[in-house]
Amino acid sequence: MPKTLRLRADTEAALIDALPMLRQGDGWLTAGPLCDFDPIGPLALTAPVLDPDTGEVTEPADIDERWHANIRGPRVGADPDAWAAIVVAAEPFTLTDIANPRRRFQP
Repeated sequence: MPKTLRLRADTEAALIDALPMLRQGDGWLTAGPLCDFDPIGPLALTAPVLDPDTGEVTEPADIDERWHANIRGPRVGADPDAWAAIVVAAEPFTLTDIANPRRRFQP
């Protein structure tokens, strides 16, 4: 059964260093043979408040400027050792106590 790892790092570079196996060229390998990778970046914690008459922002969104991503895997038939290596590499960035994830993979 696939598992979703929700990650947060201070910078994207930290995740690039930890997860080179999920990179292809200069970008993230978002759908690969092992898993799906959903790069999020900074995460909006709350939506901005808009004036209903003018559409102007009266209260800005609350943004967590750290870098966020989700990993979902392993894919059926994926190499279990390669998946285990991803889980171990992502462990320092994996969030374990998320009651209400902001973004989810769609079935």
